[in-house]
Amino acid sequence: MTREEQHAKLLAKMESLAEKLPPAQKAADIVIGRGNLNSPLMFIGEAPGAEEAKQRKPFVGRSGQLFNKILIDCGLKREDFYVSNVVKARPPNNRDPLPDEITAFMPFLLEEIAIIKPRLFVSLGRFGLNFFLPDDKISAVHGVLKRIRWQGEITFVLPVYHPAAALRNGYMLEALKRDLAKIPQALKYIDNWESEQSQLKNIKEALF
Repeated sequence: MTREEQHAKLLAKMESLAEKLPPAQKAADIVIGRGNLNSPLMFIGEAPGAEEAKQRKPFVGRSGQLFNKILIDCGLKREDFYVSNVVKARPPNNRDPLPDEITAFMPFLLEEIAIIKPRLFVSLGRFGLNFFLPDDKISAVHGVLKRIRWQGEITFVLPVYHPAAALRNGYMLEALKRDLAKIPQALKYIDNWESEQSQLKNIKEALF
């Protein structure tokens, strides 16, 4: 099964279970991630907003437009990456996702990640960050590339502020620009790290 087929199957599964996936109430409330299914780069945000719910696409509202503009300035286009959310339906009045909503969608986000197989996660805001690092605070770790053991694998996460917060706060906007500009360097670092690990593995196999 191709990645496109797996992605379509995942969406259909969520739509069929929508009434059991709060805050969704119907299939049309589900907003699955979009972008390049073969990208090494995956962004994970919080939840869809009003415009995202209307179009059924992530990051297409005001914060999404800011997000796209900053990434273009960094040399990245929308077709270069994949973007999704922890919760895949809009919470009422754009409130924060509730713990039971995060729990309900977690298996589907994990399945989404398994399809994309990214090498670098960029977490957008505290909910994206806490999906990987539940005890960390975004104000303390934004812009710092994290190498962690997650789901039994070495994983790289670059936490950044959420674009919606950057719309309201000049300091966060400048920090978001600086942090997103680190993505090309982070991917190069991961390339080098993976190459070194492969060489070490080959040496161990030859010697022991």
